Amino acid sequence: MPTTVKLLGAGLLLLTATACAANSGAGAPAGTGTPTTPATSTSVPGTVTPTLGPPSSPPVGPPPSPTVGRPTQGIAPGDDVVAETQVDARGLPEGYPRSLTRSLDGRTLILQAEEGGCRRVSARVGEQTAQQVVVLVAVMSAPKGQMCPDYIKEIKVPLALAAPLGTRTVVLRQG
Repeated sequence: MPTTVKLLGAGLLLLTATACAANSGAGAPAGTGTPTTPATSTSVPGTVTPTLGPPSSPPVGPPPSPTVGRPTQGIAPGDDVVAETQVDARGLPEGYPRSLTRSLDGRTLILQAEEGGCRRVSARVGEQTAQQVVVLVAVMSAPKGQMCPDYIKEIKVPLALAAPLGTRTVVLRQG
C-alpha cells in the first residue's frame, strides 16, 4: 500500500507539472508560442472572412534610449579631437596622458587623463609660437609603500591658449 501511495503522488506531481507547463507555454517546441488569433478582413464588401495572422507581441529588448547615437563616455559632444599627427608626445614617459581635444573656437585644449588613488595629473601651457604649443604634463604618485584607495576617474584639464590652435603642433613634455 505505501508503494501505491508513492506512485500515485508522483503521478499527480507529474500531471500537475505538465498542466502548468502547458498553460504557461514552457516546454513547448520552439516557434509554437501562443496560438495565432483570428483576425478579420473585408475583401468582399458585406462579408467577413477570418484570416490567421501573427500574434501581436511586445517588442524584444529594452526601449530606445534618448541618448542613442550620442557618446556616453570619452570625448564630449562639441569638442574636437586633436589629430595624432598634430601631437608630438615623444618627450613624455610611458603612462602619461596623451589624449587631447580642443574647444570649437580652438582657444582651449583639453587634456583627458585618468586619476585615481594616489595618482594626480596636472598640466599647464608652456611656450606658444606660430608653429607649436608646448604643454607641460606632470603625474604625481604616492611614495612607495603608501596605501592608496583603489579607484580611477576620468578628468579633463583645460588649457587656455593665447590664440586658436589652428595647424600648430602640440608638443607634450614632462613638467
